[in-house]
Amino acid sequence: MKITALNPQIIQLPGSSDYTWRSLEVPIGRYVILRIETDDGITGLGEAPAILSWGGENQRYAGEDPEIVCHLVKFLSPKLIGRDPTDIKGALAMMDEGVRGFPYTKAMIESALLDITGKAAGIPVYQLLGGAARTSIPVCHSVGVAAPEKAADMALRVVEDGIKHLQIKVPGDPATDLAIVKAIRKAVGDDIDMHPDINRGYKDAKTAINSARAMTAEAGIWAIEQPVEGIDMMARITAAVDIPVIVDEGCWTPFDAMEIARRNSADILSIYFTKAGGLIRSMEIGAIGRAAGMPMNVNGSLEGGVGNAANLHLSAALEGQVLPGVITVNTLKGREQTKVGGVFYTDDVIAEPFAYADGCLTVPNKPGLGVELDEDKMKKYRVS
Repeated sequence: MKITALNPQIIQLPGSSDYTWRSLEVPIGRYVILRIETDDGITGLGEAPAILSWGGENQRYAGEDPEIVCHLVKFLSPKLIGRDPTDIKGALAMMDEGVRGFPYTKAMIESALLDITGKAAGIPVYQLLGGAARTSIPVCHSVGVAAPEKAADMALRVVEDGIKHLQIKVPGDPATDLAIVKAIRKAVGDDIDMHPDINRGYKDAKTAINSARAMTAEAGIWAIEQPVEGIDMMARITAAVDIPVIVDEGCWTPFDAMEIARRNSADILSIYFTKAGGLIRSMEIGAIGRAAGMPMNVNGSLEGGVGNAANLHLSAALEGQVLPGVITVNTLKGREQTKVGGVFYTDDVIAEPFAYADGCLTVPNKPGLGVELDEDKMKKYRVS
């Protein structure tokens, strides 16, 4: 079997709200769907939810956008066409040699190659990653930055959909952040797990420590996510507070994860298959986390259905303690499973939604990623 073509397409999914986070500069949902064609007639799917303003700490990892992704696919296509699509590590090595960085593009290509390989073998992608440690994935809904009353109303409606875990995006001002989490706690009660995501909003460790202690005492947060930028300040905060510290922007690669574990700069690793450059390297991060005794969660860039399939397969395959992750409940217009819980778009380009019940998504078990495209929706939401 040989690769014959790579065809990227930019789509814009219709948003369900004005969701945002502290450093987000563009609307979510303008992503790239990739089809890799083979001479055996098997097509592999991938998605790059690339955002130009999203990157690592201290400019260490640069953002990507749909145009950059499409340009890189065009550049890499001659190097991939004619290759065996099941030689995934060979493809990754070739891409890393030819293009430095740009993990979202590489993750999208790897996802499509895994989809082809799974379809050819008649097994789901999680089997290619070693099998499923779990098949039901709890959803953590991300509440966007908003005034306290609005955030509390959104959180309450999410909980009414059966979701029991909340990530709260806050602007990075301690007084405002405290007001938001207090309002949400009052609205949802004491039985819901919630944690603020600061997205590097605090500028020094003492501010972060004091804010974390105040939110713990007055709102019952169970963790705090990426309060500052920089591994040294993260280590100071992790040592000073009693609640777990989650690292996100600071953990992209297995090398980052190893340094975080070595320097005790977080308690929980947040894994994105896109940040890592694909599922295979995400599993390497997972192995480091498990060896270090660190829980993990699988978060994402609020992917559409194709990308979220990769999230679900990764969530299934990781060993160790895997916590609820911020992943979407991909909604098809007219076939909604929740009203607001996990919903960031009012429609999608996949033909079938992932099964949702009691705050959890079921991992697809069809060959490959287990998703197919709705061609009418691909035409409807096409950008270029």
